[in-house]
Amino acid sequence: MDKAARKEETRKFLITNESGLHARPVSELVRCAMRFKSEITISVNGKICSAVSIMDLMTADIRRGAEISVTADGVDAGKALDAIGKCLKQLAEKGF
Repeated sequence: MDKAARKEETRKFLITNESGLHARPVSELVRCAMRFKSEITISVNGKICSAVSIMDLMTADIRRGAEISVTADGVDAGKALDAIGKCLKQLAEKGF
């Protein structure tokens, strides 16, 4: 892969849904992250998790009010972070 095409980008998101990221929202988040070629990680509570690992995210204990840093590294990094942000917003709106 051409290194010039690779891009790393990080964005911060605030978890606003009442129950934090429990099983259902985590599975939705993982499903979203798996659609992209970029490697996506989530940093929270001093832990770095793979965004495509349900177990990593479940053991991170991400509660309401937590600020997460999402990093995407790859050719579609910007699109991946846009989608993660949209997914988190929709989960909060649905009350998950």
